[in-house]
Amino acid sequence: MSEQLDVIVVGGGVAGLSCALRLQQAGLAVRLFEAADRPGGNVATQRIDDFLVELGPHTLMASGDWVFQLAEELGLGEALTATRPQAGDRFIARDGAIHTMPSGLWSFLTSPLLSLGSKLTLATEPFRIKRGEPTDSAEDFFVRRFGAEAARVLAGAFISGVYAGDPAKLSAPAAFPLFWGFEQAAGSMILGSVPYYRRRSAERAAAGITPRQGLFSFSEGLGAFPTAAAEALGSAYQGGTSVERIERSGQHWTVHAGGASLQARAVVLAVPPPAAASVLAGADQELSGELGDIPMAPVAVVHLGFRERQAAIPEGFGFLVPRGEGIRSLGVLFPSRLFDGRAPAGGDLLAGFVGGMKDPGALDLDDDALAAIVLDDLADLTGLDAEPDMVRVMRYSQAIPQLVLGHPDRMERVTQRLEDNPGLFLAGNYLLGVGLKDAVRSGLETAVSCRAWLAPSTDAAQDAS
Repeated sequence: MSEQLDVIVVGGGVAGLSCALRLQQAGLAVRLFEAADRPGGNVATQRIDDFLVELGPHTLMASGDWVFQLAEELGLGEALTATRPQAGDRFIARDGAIHTMPSGLWSFLTSPLLSLGSKLTLATEPFRIKRGEPTDSAEDFFVRRFGAEAARVLAGAFISGVYAGDPAKLSAPAAFPLFWGFEQAAGSMILGSVPYYRRRSAERAAAGITPRQGLFSFSEGLGAFPTAAAEALGSAYQGGTSVERIERSGQHWTVHAGGASLQARAVVLAVPPPAAASVLAGADQELSGELGDIPMAPVAVVHLGFRERQAAIPEGFGFLVPRGEGIRSLGVLFPSRLFDGRAPAGGDLLAGFVGGMKDPGALDLDDDALAAIVLDDLADLTGLDAEPDMVRVMRYSQAIPQLVLGHPDRMERVTQRLEDNPGLFLAGNYLLGVGLKDAVRSGLETAVSCRAWLAPSTDAAQDAS
């Protein structure tokens, strides 16, 4: 007799793993298929020549309470580590140098990042009460709130780091829902943020959650999180198994994976949009088309390891580069300045990012050329002139979903198609935001929805037994 499954989760990134864990904890029979040999998707860590290298994201944001809770459940609480105190400074490249991002009134007033007029425009943001339209681009939004110069320099650098995207093409309400919500609520980002953070602080206190500040990782890197999650799933996790397609079969879904066919009452697609579109092609062409049309930013990550500390690199998080500065890199992080153990004693580790929606051809370059781009940019901006002892280039042709203009309407159409496919659910970083914490949140919320949909039949089955 074949195994009776409640849910099959397709995709072993952090969204799929989080979803599967919650469903398994609820007593449901779950199976998770991951095509790669390791869990986590782009959230992975490797040790290369004594350097601890992150393949994708480098840090956890303090605001993702649900990630920390899940990490505690997985036994990773003791491994959690905050960034070093010296790593507080962040930098933005402008006019051929990197400048510290202002962190207070005096540093804001004296910063060379912006002109006096731009600073005055920023300072008067709370007095310029205006609400935008749902069709606004991120560029429209930040120019309205910050002014043209600060929108290009400050917001542009932020967009390079988060989305590797084009501000003129990203949807403001989809790509920056929190900021957009502040303006919608109060007509100002600053005025709207005050009650939000007060309310959030009160909710945390009521829930007994100790607020965190700063950025975090684990002693062995972020890859420890998906590795622990896969181990917790036990035999329910099946790596190295590709899902070719799914189809509706009466009251069940049939999943064709690894040369076998399994049935479950529900399926969660927790893979990037292009992969979800491929799996869905035979089941729902319209839904497949909607997901397949979500653009993906190509990004190359260039890891540079030095066995000696590089005095040219300042203490801090790293720097981001707004477009239009004549610098091809999107930014460079300083992992060995963020956390202990990222480089051999006395050494340094840097991670540069190249490509994005405005430079997609960068990924066609060979490894030497990509490394040269980052090294040349570092030389121009910091004076670094040393040759790295370790170079490793990672290419991601479909790295970051782009929540472009029309994305909210697309998601409404996707929701309508899901209603015509009962038992089919989506999870991933194109639904709630592209960050690691957003992907985990998506998985957890999808687990709640899936469990609620299954509840009537699950209860009936339990009553019958």
